[in-house]
Amino acid sequence: MSDEEKLLKRLTAYLSDDQKHTIRIYGHGASGKSTFARKLQLILGEERANLLETDPYVITGEYRDLLSSKDFPHQKVTACLPAVHELSSLERDICALQSGLDILTIGTAWSPSLRLSARKPILIVEGMSTAFLSESLFDLSICFYTDDQTELERRLARDVAVRERRSDWIKQTHLARREQYRHFYQPYLVAADLVICQSDNSIRIEKDSPIL
Repeated sequence: MSDEEKLLKRLTAYLSDDQKHTIRIYGHGASGKSTFARKLQLILGEERANLLETDPYVITGEYRDLLSSKDFPHQKVTACLPAVHELSSLERDICALQSGLDILTIGTAWSPSLRLSARKPILIVEGMSTAFLSESLFDLSICFYTDDQTELERRLARDVAVRERRSDWIKQTHLARREQYRHFYQPYLVAADLVICQSDNSIRIEKDSPIL
């Protein structure tokens, strides 16, 4: 059994106590959080677990272009800053599900709007945005990260094929992404119950949780 399978087994046991649970899975882009969250949902069963992906809550396009960081004034603002996330809307939707109200997710070009049922006992909230929300909203927090090279390799493989971005643009913006990650986002690792390193495409638990 791989380390990932062992971790998924522990999480499944923790979440299978017939209680309501809300967990967040966050980390920088291409850290492995989305793939892991989907695997966890499938193991738990889609009839029991909602997966709320937070990418649609990230401000894009011309609105983000109006923002500038005083720490990196010559760089384009990345999703490592809380200012580019619709945090109030995300918190409202999480609280609605926790209170027994169904929601419609935000539809995007890559992901249609879905109805999430509040009857499902488990809510997995996945994406960078969750790092900026209060810990009190969640029973368990999991943070993923990788080293610089692993993130770049994953972005080149994913963003060129899936998001139709140019490889030269990805390489040019990678340094700025990592600088802003270390400055703005990395401090949020300490709030996680579990910290998972996926450098070199392997899983290593750097911080474990006694509740699992």
